[in-house]
Amino acid sequence: MMVEVDRFKLQDRASSYKRGFLDMLVTRLKLFTNPQIKIGRNSVIKYSSEFKLTDNAKLVIGDNCTVKERAYFLLTKPNPHLELGDYVGIGRGCYIAIKDTLVIGDYTRIGPNVTILDQDHTFKRDELVMNQPANIQKVTIGKDVWIGGGATVLKGVTIGDGAIVGANSVVIKDIPAYEIWAGVPAKLIKSRE
Repeated sequence: MMVEVDRFKLQDRASSYKRGFLDMLVTRLKLFTNPQIKIGRNSVIKYSSEFKLTDNAKLVIGDNCTVKERAYFLLTKPNPHLELGDYVGIGRGCYIAIKDTLVIGDYTRIGPNVTILDQDHTFKRDELVMNQPANIQKVTIGKDVWIGGGATVLKGVTIGDGAIVGANSVVIKDIPAYEIWAGVPAKLIKSRE
């Protein structure tokens, strides 16, 4: 079920929701130059966003999504799959690095400079850190989630529908639906009423 989003009705030329000719052109160029990216209708990718996709990567962007300036997507082996639902907003300067799976639900808003990683590295003493194998665990972000600016979401985390993550928080464990978490590491603040 699609819900009408009032922000798309605003006639504000400064809004990042405005879909100008240049935005639509850049979006179509990204689509036509990389067959691994599937973009839904009325979605835009702002001009300075960057996508680095390995040969078997899959990126699906739903309808009415906005990927703002300087967002950086790094989808590397072994089997990266990133899916954005409808009406998802990715803020300016976000860094999303995926080796397995990241699913972001409909109507989710991700603030500026957010980092989402589905991997880290082991750190045995007798091996160079850069040569350590990756520890990969999928990340799931539900519908109608709001992740505040500067937050970091780490591997293996599920954020439930309607949850809110405070700015500059570091999420290292699951967040249940409709709860507000903040801090380093993020902890329960309260439930949404």
